[in-house]
Amino acid sequence: MSDLPPRRRGRPTKEEAAAYAAAAQDKQKKDNKETEYLDEVLAQPIKRRAAQAKLQPDEATLRTIGELGKLFCTQEEVAAVLGVSRRTFQTFISECQEARDVWDDGLMHAKVSLRRKQLSLADKNAPAAIFLGKNYLGQKDESTTNMNISKPVAEMSEAELMEIAQRKSAEPKPEAKKESVH
Repeated sequence: MSDLPPRRRGRPTKEEAAAYAAAAQDKQKKDNKETEYLDEVLAQPIKRRAAQAKLQPDEATLRTIGELGKLFCTQEEVAAVLGVSRRTFQTFISECQEARDVWDDGLMHAKVSLRRKQLSLADKNAPAAIFLGKNYLGQKDESTTNMNISKPVAEMSEAELMEIAQRKSAEPKPEAKKESVH
């Protein structure tokens, strides 16, 4: 989309509209190509492999693992698609570094995709923007209590002072700022 002219106010020219439509069509084609392989894999019936059969780090297996990782599939779900037990899949990714890397890359792609969708949703949805601000930017709701007391402290009884102290201690304490690693 960097090939597009800068946005301006008002109705786009015919050329700008055509450029935006072409960019949207290219994106749709790219998205379709990325899901074609997974649609093909998932259309096949799930068959259990023989008990002694091991997973091999061939191109099809690694691609399947990566694509399912991009969907945040669990290891149990990936194992089912591959036709093995969860334990077999776990052993495979612990012993084969290439498979572990593909699995981790798939999960990271899923996280980035989710973050992109969250941020675009925040443009249209105020609660989503608030949630993201609190969780990623360390923002928080400030609450203050203002107690208006008309008597000077010297004129208050011990019971009145205890009541004020108890009200103050019953207030919710602000949470400590959580640090996150990005």
